[in-house]
Formats: sequence, C-alpha cells, structure tokens
Amino acid sequence: MSNFVQQRSVSQAVQQWQLRPVPPTSSSVPPSFGVAPRLNSPQQVFGADRLQLNIPNASRKSAINVMQQQASATSINRAIDRATGTFNTYNNRSELLVDGKEAFAKMKENIRSAQQSVYIEMFLFHGDQTGWDMAKLLVEKRKQGVDVKVLLDGMGQVTEDGTLPKFLLDNGVDVKIYNKQLFDWENVNITHRKLVLVDGYKGITGGMNIGDEYAHDWHDLMVSIEGETVQELQQEFFVNWTRSGGQVPSHPPTLPPGIRFGASATRVTVTSPHEPGKEKDTKNAFISAIHSSLKNVYLVNPYFSDEDVIQALISAAKRGVDVRILLPEVSDNAIHAVLNKQNGERLIQAGAKVYKVDAGKNDSVFTHGKLMTIDGIWTTIGSTNLDTRALENNQELNTSITDAQFAQTVEERLFFRNAHALKPLTSDDFSGWERTKAKVFSFFDRLL
Repeated sequence: MSNFVQQRSVSQAVQQWQLRPVPPTSSSVPPSFGVAPRLNSPQQVFGADRLQLNIPNASRKSAINVMQQQASATSINRAIDRATGTFNTYNNRSELLVDGKEAFAKMKENIRSAQQSVYIEMFLFHGDQTGWDMAKLLVEKRKQGVDVKVLLDGMGQVTEDGTLPKFLLDNGVDVKIYNKQLFDWENVNITHRKLVLVDGYKGITGGMNIGDEYAHDWHDLMVSIEGETVQELQQEFFVNWTRSGGQVPSHPPTLPPGIRFGASATRVTVTSPHEPGKEKDTKNAFISAIHSSLKNVYLVNPYFSDEDVIQALISAAKRGVDVRILLPEVSDNAIHAVLNKQNGERLIQAGAKVYKVDAGKNDSVFTHGKLMTIDGIWTTIGSTNLDTRALENNQELNTSITDAQFAQTVEERLFFRNAHALKPLTSDDFSGWERTKAKVFSFFDRLL
C-alpha cells in the first residue's frame, strides 16, 4: 500500500468512525428507530486486529493517531511478509536491554534459572574476566544436569588462546566451532550472531558478544524475549550447530504449554547464505520497512555503508519522513570511521538528522548497537550491521517487534534521552583527507 493511499484510507476510516451514529442508551427506544450499520473500530480497519499493539494510553489518543499506528504496523508487516516469507508469532514478551550492566545481568539471571538447556551462539567469547565468569557459570549448570551447548565462530576465536573452550569441553559442555576453514574467497562466511537461549522459551539477542568491553565499556543493545519466538531462535541456532558438526537433541526444549507470555508480535529474520531463500531476508526486511514508513525512521548502527539501505533512507528523508541516525563518535574500524561520516553527510543533505554518540572522556565508549525503530510501532534489533558483508555474507539474526510500548521505550532511552550524549554530525567533522579515503573505501566495502 503506497503512503498516499495508506494516508487517505486512514483519513476516510477516521471520518467514518467519528461520524458513526451514537448507540441508544435506553432500552425504551422503539424498534422503528433502526440499527446503524456496524463500523469497525480504528484498531480493526486494516484487517490486522491480531496485532495487539500495546499502544500506551490508547484511549486518550485521537482516533487519527491510533489509526496511523495501526496503518503503519499493517503496512510494514505485510511488506516484510511479502519480501521475506517470514511471519510473526504473537505470544511474546520483550524487554530492551541497554548497555552491559543490564544485558549481562539478564543473561546470568536466565542461565541461573535454566532447568533443561542453555544454548549459546557467539562470534566472540573472550578469555577475560567477563568470559571466565560466564564460562564458570555454564560449567556450574552443566554439573546440575542442564544441556549446555556453545557455538563459537572460527574467525572470532583466532585471537584467543583456546584455554576457555578447552575448560568448557573438559567439564562436559558441548562446544563446536563454526567454519573452522575460516577462508573461502568465494564467500567468507562467519557466524556473527549473538544468542543466549534457555529452556526453549527465554532468549536474548542483539549486538553484544561475551567480553569485558561489552560488559563494561561500550554502548550496546540486546533484547530479552520470552515466548513463541524463542522456538524460532532455537531452530536457527540448530541450523548453524548442525552445520558445525553438532547434533540436535532427540527431545529439544519446547514452549511450556498454556502460558501467556505477552502480546508482542515478533518475527525472526536472518542472513544465511547457506539456506536457500534466506540469503538476504534481513536486508529485505529493513528496506521494506523503511519504504513503508509514514512518520519516522530512527536507527543506530556502528557500520553504516550499504548503498541499498542508504538509498532507502535518503528516499524516506526526501519524502518528509523524520530520519534520525546515531553513529559512533569513535570506531574500532578505521575504514568505517570515514565511511560513516561520508554516508552520514549524504543523509544530512537529504534532510535527515545525524548524530555522533559521545565516546566519553577516554574515547572508550564505542557505540556498537544495531537497532532501527519506525513510526512508534515497529522495532528491529539484532546482530546485523549496515554494511554489505553483514547483509549478504555473514550468518546474522534480527528480531522485529511490533509493539508500541516497546517502541516508545526505545525512542525514549536511545533517541530522546540517551544516557550517552548525542552531538550533531557536521561537515567540520569530515576532513578533506577523510573524504578522499572514503571514496576509495566505498569500492571495497563488499570485501571488508
């Protein structure tokens, strides 16, 4: 549905709703009064009444605001349905986790609660204090009889000494390495996913690996999910697990019957070059959602260089959508440090607002989160960076949540009152030498 048609449908539906006959308040009204034709409420007009949108204070909002959020939710989700073949599940509860203190506390809480299984997939699992604390907790759970599986990426382990995985193996934890070959120049395929799954119904995913910088220093994001969608996360874990030589348990953890976790409509999209039909699902979801936006697109990402996504954002900004982008003030990647500025400037020229997230006194706060929220109703969070390699060649995973309350929390905590200061990006931040380097680096983005 085009934005023009969508906006016109909202307007017409609201007018019908506001002009509907007021139902009689007395049972003494004579039969000849007649019965007015039944009109759908604003929440049902677009046929998406399965989506319980959790709109904060919906009863106090104008009908047009409620209708616009419902229209956006329907338009975005239908577009992603068509573009990816993925679908929402509806029995879920989601919680935003900002920075390491919140995220690692929730990870440990979930792991300690495990009764049946703990499945972890990580690109990086450092042998530092944070890594060893987590490893000892996993061994503790294994000794309690819990099925503990840890999938690590081969490239992510290159800089580690192997002591920590050996400790896990020696204590009964099932450990596998994804892509031991490391390099195949036709497709350097790594698993960049971050998953912590417990008992088949508790899941955490997002941008954080396991290590001191994620736990204490960087600005990063995770989401905690309970419910149906965790079964999908578990299935995706087993795709990479079996590809790495592991076996699926004869009785994998299932969703506990009869529990109502929540009403967040949630879906899983992946980048998976080895799964036919899923090669670019997350990229297709991102672009479909941006093209469907009516009001705003807010995003944060550390590596901002994929041309297709950038063009979608430029198009949205030029048609009047409020586009806001948060980029790291400092980067762990010298190439993307300049590509971010180049593409941020392009967005500014199109009418978007671009900000640098303050790096702190010692330039130690690297903004590493990967999140986008649209129209106050739809949010995606996961492992996927906005560079070509992440969107086409890695094993990546994102969850998308259609929930107004969740989106409001995201907007408040990241884009309106971020604990880390936001500074507008300006042309003064981009030197002539950096501009020259950016032109060269753009040609090689696919190989980075």
